[in-house]
Amino acid sequence: ALVSLDLQDDWEEREDVLRRFDMNMAYGPCLGMSRLARWERAVALGLSPPKEVNELLSSGKANADCLWEGRV
Repeated sequence: ALVSLDLQDDWEEREDVLRRFDMNMAYGPCLGMSRLARWERAVALGLSPPKEVNELLSSGKANADCLWEGRV
């Protein structure tokens, strides 16, 4: 299947942002909860997670599961 390089680059950039969020333990553990739930918890705890993560997750164009979901 042919995939536009622009679309692929956009997807990779989004995934990179979300993976960095998943791997940043400053926002607490991510297992057993969605990325959005983790982001909301971090906000509630005053941890100032990246707004870009919420924007990506709210757009519906990103995987809601953390990087580790189904792997651990």
